[in-house]
Amino acid sequence: MNLKFIKITVFLFFLAFTSHAFGKSNEYYQQTIVHMLTECNSTCQKQIFEQEVHQAFFILMDAILNQIQFELSQKKKELTW
Repeated sequence: MNLKFIKITVFLFFLAFTSHAFGKSNEYYQQTIVHMLTECNSTCQKQIFEQEVHQAFFILMDAILNQIQFELSQKKKELTW
């Protein structure tokens, strides 16, 4: 029971953090949490959590690559002047 509480707490924190950072709507996370708590068994919960982590990871990597690309283009402009 205690491990389940920790998993849910971590998942809720993760959902709250990514909703602002990557622009997903609060309604999406509310529906996901309700679905997880009412209709999912532990396997389903694990799949949803893994899916959200993977998606957030790829979005984060895309944001990092875009930032690096922007910074490199700025450096290139500085060198050409």
